[in-house]
Amino acid sequence: MTTWLGRLLTVLGVVAVTLGLLAGVVNREVLDGERFAGHVDAIRSDPDVARQVGLLVTDEVLKQQPELVALRPLLESASTAVVASPSLGPVIRVTIAPLHSALVSGGDDHIVLRLADIGALLVAAITALDPSSQAVVPENLDVTLSAIGSQELTADVISAAHTVDLLSWLLPLIGVVLIAAGALVAGGRRQEIFNALRRALLWVAGVLAALPVVVGLIVNRLDTETLAGAAVVGVWREFDGSIWRSVVVLGVVALVVAVLNRPGFTLNPVVGVERVGAWFGSAELTAGQRAGRAFLLALIGLALIAEPTTIVAVAVGAMGVLVVLIALRDLGAALLEWLRSTAPRIGQRFTHEVVRKSVVGFVIAALVAVVVMGAWPSNTSLPAAQAADDQTCNGHVELCDRTYDQVAFPATHNSMSAGDGRGWFLAEQPTGVMGQLRDGVRVFLIDSWPGQLTAQPGVVANSAASRQRGMDQAIDEFGKSVVDSALRLRDALNLTPRGDVVPYLCHALCELGSTEWTPLMRQVKSWMDAHPREVVTFFIQDEVSPKGTAKVFKDAGLMPFIHQQDPGKPWPTLDAMLDSGQRLVVLHEHVVDPDVPWILDSKVAVQDTPYAFHKTKDFSCDLFRGKTDAPLFLVNHWLSNHQSRIADADIVNAEPVLLNRLKTCQAERNHIPNFVAVNNYDRGDLIAAVNAINGVG
Repeated sequence: MTTWLGRLLTVLGVVAVTLGLLAGVVNREVLDGERFAGHVDAIRSDPDVARQVGLLVTDEVLKQQPELVALRPLLESASTAVVASPSLGPVIRVTIAPLHSALVSGGDDHIVLRLADIGALLVAAITALDPSSQAVVPENLDVTLSAIGSQELTADVISAAHTVDLLSWLLPLIGVVLIAAGALVAGGRRQEIFNALRRALLWVAGVLAALPVVVGLIVNRLDTETLAGAAVVGVWREFDGSIWRSVVVLGVVALVVAVLNRPGFTLNPVVGVERVGAWFGSAELTAGQRAGRAFLLALIGLALIAEPTTIVAVAVGAMGVLVVLIALRDLGAALLEWLRSTAPRIGQRFTHEVVRKSVVGFVIAALVAVVVMGAWPSNTSLPAAQAADDQTCNGHVELCDRTYDQVAFPATHNSMSAGDGRGWFLAEQPTGVMGQLRDGVRVFLIDSWPGQLTAQPGVVANSAASRQRGMDQAIDEFGKSVVDSALRLRDALNLTPRGDVVPYLCHALCELGSTEWTPLMRQVKSWMDAHPREVVTFFIQDEVSPKGTAKVFKDAGLMPFIHQQDPGKPWPTLDAMLDSGQRLVVLHEHVVDPDVPWILDSKVAVQDTPYAFHKTKDFSCDLFRGKTDAPLFLVNHWLSNHQSRIADADIVNAEPVLLNRLKTCQAERNHIPNFVAVNNYDRGDLIAAVNAINGVG
């Protein structure tokens, strides 16, 4: 009776440890926000999954744009490439936030993939390949992923996922206790208990190893030409490695216990191979031993069929662990000999038996610690969700209760003029708008122009209607000789614009550098999705009409972020803007349209300083444009010396010059400088000076 009870307790212990370790894998890989986000992003970029989602995108586009069916192969190829692109990572992280929230907090949100964001990138790619296609992004092009294959996230599934948090640490502890209790009931002593633990761990490792083998055989038979099949295969590819790692850890622990608890046990790999071979070929085995051998042989054979590369990796890893153990054994023996030779009285206390018992205890304690701690997620928040939980306003909690017109914002002059951008001459910033957002700039002074492609690859020209205005402005600002030299370098002296007129960001003459506006604003939209506690402003020197500007923001998906400020009404606080989600302010320098009321008239809303300075001593805070009672104050702070722009920025952006001027202008104009605009923002101390004006650290 006691023998059978001991075996029953051991079996229950093996089951408990196995289930607990599986729960730990789920808990660690799913409930840990950082790991979960990484897994989903990797599954998204899996070639089979990317292709199926790309086909889904194509189908949705063709439903609303049937005339594009002639371009279906192009659509499929481009959409698959876009879905697999690393640039889609931020969109995916925003998409999976509801799923992770449901798993962590027990919610039941539907999982929606915002295909409009993917479609925006897709249509840009299609238009570039075939400008005549006139592809348009359908609005509200969303797909509810949780409904694909008629599979909903039910309350039962969410509850089960949440329960693993408890099981991941409780079951392994119960299992270890049951295994030890089984050995004690069977009359075992210390050595028998450790042997029982070793055998149980090997059984757990075997069961865990069988799981990826069996599941792998099933998964590899799924049809990856369907989204459901491709997704399941992609998920399995991401998670089977975690199970194999658990198998390796358990095998190592069992080996260490065997080495330390059995004096005659050897780590000699040659002897080990001989013993394993003899065991496999032996006919003198009990029925139980034969069953175990058959199970092991079947497992190895199936593993070699289903996961040959994984088995090779596991074998190589095991060999590495064995080498390390041999090295540690030899090092320990050498240390004992050294201790006995240098301090005999102390050394005699550290017999092999004492050391063995101590190490066995340490290994068991380490096993418990690894099981318990390893099952806990290091962070149950997604990276994107962490940003959403942030309660600061533009990086500082002190700014939350201040109205928009009471806050200073770092700004850049000619923000689109990027030194690292393709084809930009006379650049005034080191990088473009996206890099500036990353570095803390929140107000962008940009110039919009209608442009057209030309016969010169990569060169855009001002549209025929605006070309002369652009030429005149460029000559006035840079000088005719500079403009002519730049045009000669670009082979752009006599270019003929052709094709559709498209909004571009150019500094006067698009031949000297251009950025297509709509694709850039789609990137801005993705950034704002990922940074929900930031207020951003675009101050536009406009050659594109208000309706053309409105179309750019609409096509980019930015309309939900737009803040509409009624003239004469008090500005809201930053906190109110962020809570409403309407945290994107847009101003036009020249033309406004009552049909587009959210584009603010800078002539009414902004007062500024002069900007045509050539020496620091020329800086002034005089009123240049706007009225003295305008609610927003722009300080133009740069020198107009094109030959020494970077050296000038080093000087004028340094805190002693910049901060002193801001304080002077604030005193003279009795208004905080709201927009602090500089060239080469990476030089000097723009952010520090703005923080000082705001009184924040």
